[in-house]
Formats: sequence, structure tokens, C-alpha cells
Amino acid sequence: MSDFENLANYDSSEHEPERLGGRDIAFLAAGIGIGAGLMLLFAPKRGHEVRRAIGRQCRRAVDSLTDRAYDLRERAQDLRERAEDLRDQAPNVLHFARRMRRRERRMREA
Repeated sequence: MSDFENLANYDSSEHEPERLGGRDIAFLAAGIGIGAGLMLLFAPKRGHEVRRAIGRQCRRAVDSLTDRAYDLRERAQDLRERAEDLRDQAPNVLHFARRMRRRERRMREA
């Protein structure tokens, strides 16, 4: 039997990945929580040192996100101003294009 003939007997449901259900996600979250707890329990540093390091990393992340948000806000403002400039120039561009089209027609007719 050829591969093409075997294709008729192919069952795609055998090869589909399983979907995660609510129970699976709950087990995953529980595993993550247990792993994080064990990590803190067996960490080579004392509790206050770990908390301080976590706080420091959180502050760095917040500062980084704040800087990125500020940069994105500035870029959005620049894009808005550019869009307003283009909107203001649009009538002039259309007027120029119409004049050029009329000039080309006259040159063809002449």
C-alpha cells in the first residue's frame, strides 16, 4: 500500500497535542509555588538578605518599566505631531498633484 493510500487511514486526532485544563493549570501553579518556597528555604542567604535582593530587583524592574513607558509616551507624542503635520500638508500635496496632472495632460495634447 502506498503512502497516499495510507493517508486515507490517517487519524489526525492521534497526533494532536493535549489541551491544558483548569486542573492542569492549578497543578502547574502549585508546583511553581512549592518550587519557589523550597528555593527560599534552601537559599544560601539569610531571609532578610533574600528579601532585600528581591526588593532591589523589583525596584530595578519598576524603574526600567517606568523609563520604557516614558520613552514610549515621548515617541507616541512625536508620532502624533508628525501625523498632525502630514494632515495639515495633505491639501497642499493634493493641490500640487492635481496641478501636475493638468500640466501633463496639456503637454500630451500639445
